Amino acid sequence: MATRKISDLTLLEAGSVSSSDTLLLLDNSDPTDQNKRTAVGSIFRAVPSGTYTTPGVQFELKTSTGLFSEAQGQVGLAMGDARLNLQKVGSTLNIQARDSADPNLDFTISAQGTGVIRLGSPLAITDTVFLVPNSSDNTKVARFSTAQITSGQTDVFVLPSLDAQDGADTVVTTSTTQTLSNKTLNSPVLTGTLAVQAVNISGNATIGDADSDQLTVNATAGFAAAATFSNTVVCQSTLSVTSHVTVGGHLDLGDNDNIRIGDGDDLKLYHNGTQSYINNLVGALNVESDELTLRSVTGSQNYLYADQTTGVLTLYHAGAAAITTTATGIEVTGGVTATGAVSGTTATFTGNVTSTGLVHQLDGALGINMAPTAYAFECQGDIYFEGSNLYGGGTTEFNIQKRVAGQVLSFKNQGGTAEVIINGAGNLGVGKVPGFKLDVSGNSNVDGDLSIVTTDPQTGTGGTVTARRIVLTDPQTGATATLDSTSAGGVSRGKVYFHSFN
Repeated sequence: MATRKISDLTLLEAGSVSSSDTLLLLDNSDPTDQNKRTAVGSIFRAVPSGTYTTPGVQFELKTSTGLFSEAQGQVGLAMGDARLNLQKVGSTLNIQARDSADPNLDFTISAQGTGVIRLGSPLAITDTVFLVPNSSDNTKVARFSTAQITSGQTDVFVLPSLDAQDGADTVVTTSTTQTLSNKTLNSPVLTGTLAVQAVNISGNATIGDADSDQLTVNATAGFAAAATFSNTVVCQSTLSVTSHVTVGGHLDLGDNDNIRIGDGDDLKLYHNGTQSYINNLVGALNVESDELTLRSVTGSQNYLYADQTTGVLTLYHAGAAAITTTATGIEVTGGVTATGAVSGTTATFTGNVTSTGLVHQLDGALGINMAPTAYAFECQGDIYFEGSNLYGGGTTEFNIQKRVAGQVLSFKNQGGTAEVIINGAGNLGVGKVPGFKLDVSGNSNVDGDLSIVTTDPQTGTGGTVTARRIVLTDPQTGATATLDSTSAGGVSRGKVYFHSFN
């Protein structure tokens, strides 16, 4: 082939150029002229390696777009600041996308239309870089980890049948509320809250492993075999037991719940709000315990306490001991109200005693509002009775004695007005406060003799009758004669004695 002019150039194909051909000038500036194109491989045996900024082969005279080879075994495709490297490292052929202007560069491989990307060999991707982003929101990313797989072991995950699940299945995750249907769990360990609608346990089941664990049953629970609960069991619905119930610890009921025993609910144990009580108890109730305490939960107040060491039984009122048993009887700290008969051998009352029945068999002394010290009956305060008579007296005399000298003894009517008064000096006043040994306000009558004697016969003291006038009455005729300072004399058949002790 001889030397050709540029105007005579045609497309040079591979194998159409011989060693005798001489190409003086190639003008590839016009990409539309097919006669001015050449096949590089048919012209050059060696191409300069270059870099991604100055490729060895440049396209359309673009110095940053072309082919380059910066290292042995490497082929690169330069596209401005970006490039794609293909390099063999050891037994691995790496494909890397790089960009000097952007530290983060996505690398996307896409098929056309509905075509898919298929791999002819197994795809091994390190789990730390295997990410599955959401198609519309790249901030939603899923990552798979193989950290829990045993070294040297291959775990195979088989997707379940989707025939009955509308073509969708759920991956079980942590810290997320999920609904699982038709699942079989082999040796599961559950550390959080488990909500189950139906449970069928054919083997042994252990619930909880610490004192703080708790089992809550909101629906009907039935146990056909033995069930052991090491910790708290909370049942918020009906608990049906067809055989015996053995409780080794506490049996706690929630508010407004109760225990009913017997075919006709013969025995009912209630807790309703602030009230707890036993209903329909027929027959004896035997409670055997070394120590018995009844105490309010909210106020922490004792109601009843039995001490096994001393044998003392104490009943409380408003947090304070009210009735206490002793070796000799019962001590009552507060008031006592009885609607029936009250009897006994020994009783000590430090408060008020009220009885609508009979109180009897009080041996020794009785004290009301005070402790008796010297008498069989001692009372601090007023005494009121509705009987007609007051009986008393020993075999020789009946005494009424004032407790303190100088006190006034009064006999009053229903309105509180004194009718008879004995003052502190021993003077007796009828209808008035006495100023003399006998002081009467109003008319007086003596049915018998009236004797006036001297106080001191030796000195002639006393024996004086002092009156404004004296009216003498004849008991036979009723005639009267008046003796006064103007009268000369008077006659009476009654007895008037004037004694002289001189």
